[in-house]
Amino acid sequence: MKPVDSYSNSLLVNDIQGLDKLRQQGFAEDRGKALDEAARQFESLFTQQLFKSMRAANKVFESDGPMNSRYTEHYQDMHDQQMSAELSKRGSLGLADLVSKQLGGEQPAPQPQARQFDLTDVRRVSGKVIRPLGADGVAGAVEKAKEMARPPLQAASLSANDKDAVVYNASEPFRSPEDFVKRLMPAAVEAGKRMGLPPEAMLAQAALETGWGKKIIGPKNGDSSHNLFGIKADNSWKSTKTWVNTLEYEQGIAVKVKAPFRSYESFNDSFNNYVDFLHENPRYGNALQQTGSPKQYFKELQQAGYATDPKYADKLSSIFDTVTRLVAQA
Repeated sequence: MKPVDSYSNSLLVNDIQGLDKLRQQGFAEDRGKALDEAARQFESLFTQQLFKSMRAANKVFESDGPMNSRYTEHYQDMHDQQMSAELSKRGSLGLADLVSKQLGGEQPAPQPQARQFDLTDVRRVSGKVIRPLGADGVAGAVEKAKEMARPPLQAASLSANDKDAVVYNASEPFRSPEDFVKRLMPAAVEAGKRMGLPPEAMLAQAALETGWGKKIIGPKNGDSSHNLFGIKADNSWKSTKTWVNTLEYEQGIAVKVKAPFRSYESFNDSFNNYVDFLHENPRYGNALQQTGSPKQYFKELQQAGYATDPKYADKLSSIFDTVTRLVAQA
């Protein structure tokens, strides 16, 4: 931390003479002190902006306060400016030193040289020396790496029990829309058979509700609720719930509310409960009659109030086309 000269110790934030002294010092031989003081002034201005931002954030809570007035704001502003000046003089933030070094042309600190170690003993594993890879060895290593990067099992070759163990595992995040469709397709096929709905339609709705699996509802501890369809937990739901902030549309206006959502043990359970949920609610009767036409099915879902988003059906139709294209390309 650089020492502060005597005149800056007594400098008030509104003292214009201090600026003149700073200008005169800049023309003098000792320009280093002037640069240090200018850097402190910059740090003071930066700190003032921080205080202003904090005051603005807190202003909404003071609107009805008895001490809230333009006079109070004026003196608070003076207090914040003086506090900024005092903090910069003490070098509390350290920003002034960085600015001074940058503008003063000081050389950066020398970078430490990498230490050299004898790796003879390190190359020995179980009494054998590890030799460098030749051309064939490199090719073999590359192929080995590619093999390790591939999914350990293909969904199409799994038995039903294996699918429950691998395909519906939420511990591994979805890497892409293609990965989302590939991993959830078996569950969508099984659930779709129960209601006569193409699996692409179910995946489209799951993709919209979860952002292609990137925004699955879950508690703060990092666990997943496996809730793919945004089904809320009403009084009839006796299992685990997850409370999260969500957007609801009231008269066309998006409003943030906190609501409970259902939690499941697996994605497979989420698909099955989605089918049960629709069949248990009479208001979705018209939608269930349109399962052979996915886009009409989406319109009936929106009409029945499945979601409050006024463009819910249009979004589902667009994503349905995307899922259909991904399935065709697979």
